[in-house]
Amino acid sequence: MGGDRLIIRNDVAELRRMSEWLVRSGRAAGLSNEVLSRLEVCANEAVSNIISYAYEDTAGHDIALELSQTSTGACLIIRDDGKPFNMLNEPEHQPPTSLAEAKIGGLGLPLMRGLMARCGYQRENGFNVLSLEASSSP
Repeated sequence: MGGDRLIIRNDVAELRRMSEWLVRSGRAAGLSNEVLSRLEVCANEAVSNIISYAYEDTAGHDIALELSQTSTGACLIIRDDGKPFNMLNEPEHQPPTSLAEAKIGGLGLPLMRGLMARCGYQRENGFNVLSLEASSSP
């Protein structure tokens, strides 16, 4: 698989189309259901966050995705022109010690880190470039 690409808009309605593309492209490349499931969960988390937090305006923006096969699974690259955000610099989630300290949210990034074999980030020519690598065994 040389690299299948998709461009979506920064609209939550596009998440379904993205998931369908990811599953279709991954199956065509012979990726295992395990690898596809991990990628789909992480892609939905990452792109949902991009749509919700990356843009300071209400204009339409393109989010580009590229899926390629690796020797142990697959790599998904997600590019957006939102404000710089490197999820890898975010501190590890600390579980609350009591119900009063518990906060809503904050679990998506640890989930992604746990499901992916490797995560990478670069800021490149005004774009966030997130790479998510899934393998048959995490």
